Amino acid sequence: MKTRFLIPSIAAVFLIVLYGFFSAELTPGVSSDGTDWAMYLMHTRNIVSRLPYTQTPYVFQPESTTEVGANSYPSGYPLILTPVYAAAGLNLRIFKLMNAGFLVLSLWPAFLYSRRTLSAGYSLLLIVVFGLSRFFFTAFDAIGSDAPYELVSLLVLLLLLRIFDKRLNETRPLIWGLAAGLAIAVAYLIRPFGLALLLAALAVEVWQKRRVTLFMGALVIAFLPPLLLNNLLLHHDSSYASQFTFGIKQVAGHAAALAGFFSYVFANPLSHVVRYALWALTAIPVVLAFRKRVRGGPGLSEFYVSIVLAVSCVYWSPNPRYLMPIMPIFLVYMFEGFRSLAERVPARFALPMKVAFAAVLLFAPTANAVLARPDPKDTLVTAPDYEALCAAVRAQTDAKSLVIFWNPRVFALSTGRFASGWPAEGPPQEMIRYLRRVGPNYIVVDRKRPEDRQFLLPVIAATPTRMTTVYQNGQFSLVRVVPE
Repeated sequence: MKTRFLIPSIAAVFLIVLYGFFSAELTPGVSSDGTDWAMYLMHTRNIVSRLPYTQTPYVFQPESTTEVGANSYPSGYPLILTPVYAAAGLNLRIFKLMNAGFLVLSLWPAFLYSRRTLSAGYSLLLIVVFGLSRFFFTAFDAIGSDAPYELVSLLVLLLLLRIFDKRLNETRPLIWGLAAGLAIAVAYLIRPFGLALLLAALAVEVWQKRRVTLFMGALVIAFLPPLLLNNLLLHHDSSYASQFTFGIKQVAGHAAALAGFFSYVFANPLSHVVRYALWALTAIPVVLAFRKRVRGGPGLSEFYVSIVLAVSCVYWSPNPRYLMPIMPIFLVYMFEGFRSLAERVPARFALPMKVAFAAVLLFAPTANAVLARPDPKDTLVTAPDYEALCAAVRAQTDAKSLVIFWNPRVFALSTGRFASGWPAEGPPQEMIRYLRRVGPNYIVVDRKRPEDRQFLLPVIAATPTRMTTVYQNGQFSLVRVVPE
């Protein structure tokens, strides 16, 4: 009995230590390369302030290349943040601690999922490899919906698997269909990828029953009201419509990129050779395990993985973080395939083979734990020059002013002013036409950015009678634009 709980106890201790490690490594700022977090926080602020959900100061401009993205984001994550924001305000560290907590906790359902088909030892190795992978090291020092979705989606996956394992979809289809539909809706509200869980569950029913069932109806009935209420009162899913592409060349390129992103689980700061060698070698057992499962009748996991990959292939830009929810499934395939291969070798070689396999897999996690750290220079939101700029903007500009800045979402969050990006391409006439159409009140020039020096400064210098610098520090200039 004691040995039964030994490895789960070790796994729990690993999660505690990992959270402590991540918490100690948090940086004070947030990366300025990704700005989804600013949108989530502006939505959260609106909820707390009882303002319309989509009424953020960020103003989407189709010509902008410095900022690309919707002006409305899913409501699930802001709703999670609302109590904390109401109590602590715009406290980036607290939000980061929550993010790291969601990530670490997601390893527990990953462990439970792997235990369905793997030994406790393999399952422990799986969460160590995943928890200390590039996926987690690029996500723990962030603010965003990836971490809560990772946790919730794996919990929903376990719920659906239990329903199908226990045949609750047949014995009590109504109550479990409603429960599963609501659970999927929670995942969907955090990230639209949650729809893949619904489609996968429906696909399993259709594959197994070849007809519409009460369980399917209950799933949809429970899922639709939260979806409709969300679209009616909060986030509009139609804001993503322009971000899908269906060109054959682009889809093929995205598929190739996504295949390469699976190597992130082996990425490390010491050797790209090891990373890609392991990626290539593990593709064999993964394909073998997936093929074996499909030949036995595809299950929920296979449908879910296929749907997530298919949707990612047609989304406007491939990204490694889209694979995070399915990485535990990928790793289970890898271990299942390796186990099948190990069973074919003589017994005297099996144990050394397994030890060598574990040692190789632990190379990247060990290197990451010792050497990989988040970049402390991602501090646009905490840099003194930026903070001074924002203070000047709040003091010298009208609350309804529209400001052009290369990072408009973060700027809108920081200042409360309306903000848009701009087209960092083409001749100066392109920028002039853009400014005439948009009619900004101010332009912020970041003199450290080559794009600002190339595209903004020449336009400002060419029209000195219309553009006046009203504030300047070591990095930024605030330029007032006089209407023509």
